[in-house]
Amino acid sequence: IAPNSTIPDSSTLSPRRRKKNRFILFRIFRRKKRHASARHKGKKKKKKQAAAAFTLKMNEKLEEARRTFLDRMAAVSFSLINQERDAMVVNNDTFFQLDGDDEDITPQSDLSLPNRSIFVVTTAALPWRTGTAVNPLLRAAYLSRKMKEINNNNQTNATTSEQQMVTLVIPWLELEEDRLELYGNNHNFTTSQEQEDYIRDWLRGANMNEEADPVNGLRILFYPARYHSGLKSIFAMGDICATLRNQTEGSLLSDAVCVLEEPEHLNWYRCPGEGWTKVFGFVVGIVHTNYVEYASSQFIHGLWTAPAIHVMSSAMIRAYCHKVIKLSGVLQTYAPEKECCENVHGVRQDFIQEGRRRALEAASLSGTNLASRELNEEVEGQVYFIGKILWAKGFELMLQLQEFYHECTGKYFAIDVYGGGPEEGEIKRAFHGRRNSWNGEESDSDSDSEDSFRDNLKKLKSIEVPKSLYEWRRKPIPANFCGPVDHSLLGKYKTFVNPSTSEVLCTTTFEALAMGKFVIIPVHESNKFFLQFSNCLGYRNKWEFAANLRWALTHEPEPLTPELAKEFTWEAATDRLIRSSAITRREAKERYNLGKAKLDERIAYFHRELGKHDALRRVLGGGPASNQVRYELERQGLDQGNSEKFAMSSFVKAIKSTFISNNHHSQAASLSGGSAA
Repeated sequence: IAPNSTIPDSSTLSPRRRKKNRFILFRIFRRKKRHASARHKGKKKKKKQAAAAFTLKMNEKLEEARRTFLDRMAAVSFSLINQERDAMVVNNDTFFQLDGDDEDITPQSDLSLPNRSIFVVTTAALPWRTGTAVNPLLRAAYLSRKMKEINNNNQTNATTSEQQMVTLVIPWLELEEDRLELYGNNHNFTTSQEQEDYIRDWLRGANMNEEADPVNGLRILFYPARYHSGLKSIFAMGDICATLRNQTEGSLLSDAVCVLEEPEHLNWYRCPGEGWTKVFGFVVGIVHTNYVEYASSQFIHGLWTAPAIHVMSSAMIRAYCHKVIKLSGVLQTYAPEKECCENVHGVRQDFIQEGRRRALEAASLSGTNLASRELNEEVEGQVYFIGKILWAKGFELMLQLQEFYHECTGKYFAIDVYGGGPEEGEIKRAFHGRRNSWNGEESDSDSDSEDSFRDNLKKLKSIEVPKSLYEWRRKPIPANFCGPVDHSLLGKYKTFVNPSTSEVLCTTTFEALAMGKFVIIPVHESNKFFLQFSNCLGYRNKWEFAANLRWALTHEPEPLTPELAKEFTWEAATDRLIRSSAITRREAKERYNLGKAKLDERIAYFHRELGKHDALRRVLGGGPASNQVRYELERQGLDQGNSEKFAMSSFVKAIKSTFISNNHHSQAASLSGGSAA
């Protein structure tokens, strides 16, 4: 169609012509749409290229800033390390500069020598019934008994044998709200002396009257502490070493042995001060808890992330311990040249007495009576579990084992569960199903309609969202949840089942074996110590579990022999501790050749310098334990401010010196450039 020509009326055109015109218009429309699409793609491509160029430019700037930061920190590190006045490295040659064979034990690490003064420092205390409160208390009590035995055997004078050679150092919660939250209204101590009296009464109840004597028995000292409700842990306030110097003769600490229960926990948020290895002659660290596992599964904020806690734990243990004892191989590697794996725990005499009672009962039964008791798996009340009611304790694995046992035998095995925990309700529903866990009662037919409506509304509000698919089960598992109880009172059961692998060394498993029971546990690094006993039935898969449970239900455990019972005692655990703490002259020489002592000293020095400002502890999730410097200054009655002390620290001085030196270098470079021009 020409530009100035008139468009003919479409009604006068033939059908063929009209079809051709429509085709031409369609071609023009497609061409314009294609051109518009090409222009849009070109603009989009230019935008992507611009964004990519901007991102590349920003990455280059970030990389440059990162290199500058690392160079700055390297300069700070060099400046700090070369301050010999502040970071003096002590030579540990005295560990092997004595005559004797390579297999001889160095005197610093020999806990079997007479007149050794031992301090056991822990992070918890009774009446909080946790492992870090009970086990260190019993360890200190039996160490006190052992030290008196060693002194008597070496014919020391009477005054020395009556001295308090072992000291238990435990936290005192200064805030009343902390004591109420942790200990409850029944144990709201107003003074540390009341708590000490409670602990000594507990020792007397454990048949340790001599150790409970406040004059000639175990000495108990307290350090101020705060309870971190978010982390469910107690942290010290102030310098523990300074507290011990004030409460004892400071000159005696340099020759004493210090046993740190959970050394990483004790040092994460510690107040800056002298390190443990500077104050005590020999420091042994006993690692109880797999904090990396807990951090990866529970905690999200601050320091409590798995990579950070892995690095921090290794640094704290390496810097403040001469010897590291891990309760099992499930723990991470902290300092390879220092550590060993050994179970240095024991059980109370109540459990061993129950094992002896069961052994006497088995010996008194005749062969006919014993045969009549076999193949009696239908009897309930034979299998049980005791521990915290948490999913992390292996309850999901137990549900899977129940389902597999049901597939093999056509029925679930009955189990009684003892303990408590925040997840008890949902775990109950997982075993019983939501229908069987319904606590409401049906209303009577003749009740008022308004009342029934209100009751139904209350039921709807009380319904919780299902936390697992197990809650929808139709057939309940015969599991009785009986609440918390003392394990020593459960002598009627024959088989203990514990599928958990989250513990470092499960105390309840140890106690069940001491009571002469069958114990069915998975073959795992945390259970390696238990697998040596004949009544321990380890399994690697579900088939082995079903077979072991069938065997346990149709047979009787082997009686606990006197030799076997000795392995469970705290006397044997104390001997294992003394043996594991020893360092031979050969090991001391190998350590010296590795040259790691300087690294340990520098880590301790950096930790002390970084801890001189409370802001870092707050960033790392210290919570109520963050204001360590302010607390220490207020306790000492000093007027010097926190910020002023941090500004005068050698750490800040080193940073300032690096900036000054860099400015001088830049000015010199500019002057040289100007002269050259």
